Amino acid sequence: MFTEDTAKISDAVRPIAEKYGQELVGVTISSNSRGPVLRIIVGSKEGPTIGVLTSITKEFRKLADSDGMKLLPPDHQLEVSSPGIDRELREFRDFSWNEGRTLKLSVNSGEKTVNFEGELIKAGPDHIVLKTEAKELEIGYKDILKAKIKIKF
Repeated sequence: MFTEDTAKISDAVRPIAEKYGQELVGVTISSNSRGPVLRIIVGSKEGPTIGVLTSITKEFRKLADSDGMKLLPPDHQLEVSSPGIDRELREFRDFSWNEGRTLKLSVNSGEKTVNFEGELIKAGPDHIVLKTEAKELEIGYKDILKAKIKIKF
């Protein structure tokens, strides 16, 4: 399947996700030993519940199986899930959804990379505010090399 297919699928699933208070994060098509795999990733600040993911899956499958849609290949596997807590944060939406959480960042600081850990206080349009043990820092998105949620047990 090609980029046009993922665009068609994205256009079809986006309103379904929005109906359940979710944003479409991504659509990927790959394959494994059992055949084609369609992965639809949705999310929100609150995160989707299992019930919401099930509802989106059922509605999308019903739409995709309807006459004339031809969105899914035969013998496909369909996975609808959230982005996952271990995924790297990349764009404003990712950061805004995770305000209040502890992050681990690698930041470009001139000629070297500096690592920070702290609570994400605010995600603005061009920078974040991170509260470390020592102080609050404003860090521009352009300077963030890697950002992940610190998982606490």
